[in-house]
Amino acid sequence: MSIVELLAILFPHLACLCIERVFHTGGSVRIQASTRDPEAACPGCGVASGRVHSRYERRLSDTAISGQETLIHLRVRRFSAATTSAR
Repeated sequence: MSIVELLAILFPHLACLCIERVFHTGGSVRIQASTRDPEAACPGCGVASGRVHSRYERRLSDTAISGQETLIHLRVRRFSAATTSAR
């Protein structure tokens, strides 16, 4: 069973993510992942857009695996609607 398959079983809510790296450090398991959605709704107008405005990383703590803390480093993209102006 691959790491990706194992993570899909342990964390089904992470199935739509691109798992980039899983490693053990100290007393914790760390998972580096990123979103792979090609588009999302603009928070300003609600229109679906594929235009990436910025990126940021979230750090999520999940339940322990075999008594070890699990940290998820999730790189997320912010989308915005394309603006057009008649000039």
